[in-house]
Amino acid sequence: MMSFEPTQSKKWGVLISIVCLALLAGFGAVKWWSIQRSFKAMDDSVRLARKLPHLGNQKEYVSSDRCQACHPSQYDSWHRTFHRTMTQTATPENVVGDFDGSSVQSHNLSYRVYRKDNEFWADMPDPDVMMYVMQGGKKLALGQIPRVEQRVVMATGSHHYQTYWVTSPRYDRVMQTLPLVYLIEDKRWIPREAAFMRPPHEGSGFITQWNHHCIRCHSTGGNPGLDPKTGMLDTRVAELGIACESCHGAGEDHVERNSNPLRRYSLHLTGQSDPTVVNPAKLDHRASSQVCGQCHGVFVMRDEFAMKFASEGELYRAGEDLNKTRYFIHYPKEGSPPQQWEELRRNPQFFAERWWEDGTILAGGREYTALAVSGCYTRGKISCLSCHSMHQSNPAGQLKMDITGSASCTQCHGESKYTTRVEQHTFHAADSAGSDCLNCHMPHTTYALFRAIRTHQITSPTTAGSAKFGVPNACNLCHLDKTLAWTQQHLSDHYGAKSQSLTEEQQSTAASLLWLLKGHAAQRAITAWHVGWQPAQRASGTNWLAPFQARLLTDPYGVVRYVAARSLRTLPGFGDFQYDFLGSESDLKQGVRKAVVQWQTHNTVTNRTGGEVLLDAKGRVMEERVHQLISERDDRTVIIME
Repeated sequence: MMSFEPTQSKKWGVLISIVCLALLAGFGAVKWWSIQRSFKAMDDSVRLARKLPHLGNQKEYVSSDRCQACHPSQYDSWHRTFHRTMTQTATPENVVGDFDGSSVQSHNLSYRVYRKDNEFWADMPDPDVMMYVMQGGKKLALGQIPRVEQRVVMATGSHHYQTYWVTSPRYDRVMQTLPLVYLIEDKRWIPREAAFMRPPHEGSGFITQWNHHCIRCHSTGGNPGLDPKTGMLDTRVAELGIACESCHGAGEDHVERNSNPLRRYSLHLTGQSDPTVVNPAKLDHRASSQVCGQCHGVFVMRDEFAMKFASEGELYRAGEDLNKTRYFIHYPKEGSPPQQWEELRRNPQFFAERWWEDGTILAGGREYTALAVSGCYTRGKISCLSCHSMHQSNPAGQLKMDITGSASCTQCHGESKYTTRVEQHTFHAADSAGSDCLNCHMPHTTYALFRAIRTHQITSPTTAGSAKFGVPNACNLCHLDKTLAWTQQHLSDHYGAKSQSLTEEQQSTAASLLWLLKGHAAQRAITAWHVGWQPAQRASGTNWLAPFQARLLTDPYGVVRYVAARSLRTLPGFGDFQYDFLGSESDLKQGVRKAVVQWQTHNTVTNRTGGEVLLDAKGRVMEERVHQLISERDDRTVIIME
């Protein structure tokens, strides 16, 4: 049986190291103030470097700067991506958070963020003591943890939000969490625990260390540097963020051998491949997808390699078989080996944090695991690169510029019913969202980053998971006003789908309202996001949704409240709706009342009525039925390991 949790040393620290940096000379005839400023900037860089993991010269890696010299176009297109900025040094050009002296509460503890010239700082509870207490060490009230001022040295993220890392007060180069998140679009700080799908008042997950957890996927050529004898860390990385060598392999041999121009021109003229570098586009579909799967999968290090990674660093290089060092975990299904069923029995929480109960992926960021069980991958030759590119693509989604929407699928499925006579297959207008292959076969049923994301577990629409487990399906996430029975009838009539046994309310009440009002937190979040999804609004109408969406403004899960409010603001009359998802309980309740009144004021006539949408003939909410559904809400603990 594969161990899900490799043994970790309980002692964490670092070996004290000296960082030697040479200062550039030869400033020429410049003004003295400019010289002073240059020295000041270099002094800041030196001080920052002494606190970061050792950068560069890691196990045959050379860094992306060396790639730029010969591959400027590829370098530039990669440089624009959010992969590059996944982890960065905390410098003014990289930090997006407003370190303006604000104080933010996290678990009733105060964190003040501020600047000292070009440095970013936090006045906070001692992160070492916090880690010790939260992991079950000395019993100490959190309010009694001594306060320290720590420099912020690294930033993670740059697209939707950014979070930060401070150094340990006791051990150089050990990165501890600053448990705050800066929402980029909202331009506001929130406590870290409010940014993730976690049960209310759950506190153990908001403190972590970068060195032995995040380093694997948020850096290139990372090595925690664990000394098994002492438990000390001497962390090294070739480069922060996801850089060239994450996907193309360590480049030292490639750079050295191609320093000879004769070799370069010979390879170019003969069209021969260069064995010193890996081009994922030239690998078979399995090997190329594994390049992405090294981060975008559900796995544990195999027992015999877990401690080796902790002490020696990354063991996988692009182009190799990822399965040699990692054990990929999959949700068992009919015909799965007994070992997988035993894993589910022994670790139900592990699976619940990553999959829906029907075995489809719930947690975002696990796209390789989802793809790997799809027929297009197991029986066909689809790969991540069939649709995505790190170069010449929009950084938001990394989708190939010339392959979007249904074109992703018609690369392989070229029959006329999928191309020129698509209505015969979809039973929707050819130019509608209902004829976009992705909306039916890759619906937005995974969750991460305050939003629903397309699943990469390619399937056909079905009511089976919805009927048995309440898993949202593609049809009802677009047709928010329809029941599960309606969907089942259409799938049966058009595609011969097998009918499922449905409850009375699954036959009489819109599936979306069942998920919104009585579903568990993941169901509520996914459905709330779709209320703001334009294809769903076009298919379902918009002026009947607000009073039901408003009920989520008091949801016990902060992320559900946030998603609900954001979608609510896309509905008619709510564009300027004022609401703070982190407000007091009374403020949250007031938000619900205000939303309902606003809906009643702006929507005197609704385009949907009847028992299915819980509105009577006059467009009034069937309050008794709504309260009944809310009283039956599934309040199971929901954690999503995004």
